[in-house]
Amino acid sequence: MIRTLIAASALSLVAACSGGDGATNGAADATGFITPGMSVPASAETKDGDVPRDDYGRPFTYEFLGEALPGFSGSMVSGEAFSSDQLDGQWTVIDVWGLWCGDCMADAPYVAALASAIAQDPDLTFLSIHTPPSAARVDDAFGRYGTVQAYFDEKGYSYPTLLDADASMRETLNIAWTPSYLLVAPDGTVQGFRSELSAADGDPVKDFLRDIADVKAAYNQG
Repeated sequence: MIRTLIAASALSLVAACSGGDGATNGAADATGFITPGMSVPASAETKDGDVPRDDYGRPFTYEFLGEALPGFSGSMVSGEAFSSDQLDGQWTVIDVWGLWCGDCMADAPYVAALASAIAQDPDLTFLSIHTPPSAARVDDAFGRYGTVQAYFDEKGYSYPTLLDADASMRETLNIAWTPSYLLVAPDGTVQGFRSELSAADGDPVKDFLRDIADVKAAYNQG
């Protein structure tokens, strides 16, 4: 009985952070940095047209990897209007997350460190997008905090955050898992994707920044 309850709780968490049904397939861990052209493990099967996932539900790929990221716009936590056109011509890390997601909360300290490190790099910028689980669950978006600003005030965090009020950005960007991290090149193409810093081995922030530097170097040489 206890095992059944634990399994059900785990499946519920996966469903919440994926925004979908949380079906798993027994594949290897999918917490590494994924770049265009990388192969998906043979053990990662898909169900009903879903993306290939590991046994926790994390995707092994991203639909727009190697392609142009669709445009989006909205309001920042600060109240300012924002359009993805403002990212043209620069390298950008986009973090898609939500206060409702336990895995996002586990990643939060790493995100704060990542945003702080990127702020010191003149050739890289950081944008976070706060999104609901789905269009049908917009009322669950902010959890106990009520607003992103209230969360930032409590934790002492401060980094550029765009509000996806109705999950339309999530749908436009086809986000299959939160937290998701996208590396967007100056030409608007997605050159890297990963999920869950807190679940990775090593030093997730340093390793992620090193992966970004490698991609930038290869891109500039090409």
